[in-house]
Amino acid sequence: MFISTKGRYGLYFMTVLADSYNVERRSVKSVATEREISDLYLEQIVAKLKRAKLVKSTRGAYGGYELNMPPEEISVYMIFKAVGENILIIEQDEKDTKNEKYLWREMRDAISGVMKNTSLYDLITSPDEIEEYMFYI
Repeated sequence: MFISTKGRYGLYFMTVLADSYNVERRSVKSVATEREISDLYLEQIVAKLKRAKLVKSTRGAYGGYELNMPPEEISVYMIFKAVGENILIIEQDEKDTKNEKYLWREMRDAISGVMKNTSLYDLITSPDEIEEYMFYI
């Protein structure tokens, strides 16, 4: 499974906004600076989130971006879909057996289910100390 930078940065931007929900608006520049990424690239991703109506912007001295709905109503799946992120477990091949096709479908559905059932609220309220795992197949 591969998640591109647009998926990662989109999710990061949204978690920053979730942390600031009903407290303050955030600029793309400030978030990009924190993450040490290109603000021009992040702006392109944020434009997609805005088109999907996941975020809204306000102009002016106290302007910036904020979530368009509460964090518990925004799933990881919605964010990835908005930025055009495709999570591909494995492409099916015409030579795959019925059992292999079943396995690939089950894996896809399981990951999709986790993404659909994990909200921004879940991400910002999870324990701070989570062990990092790298899985190699």
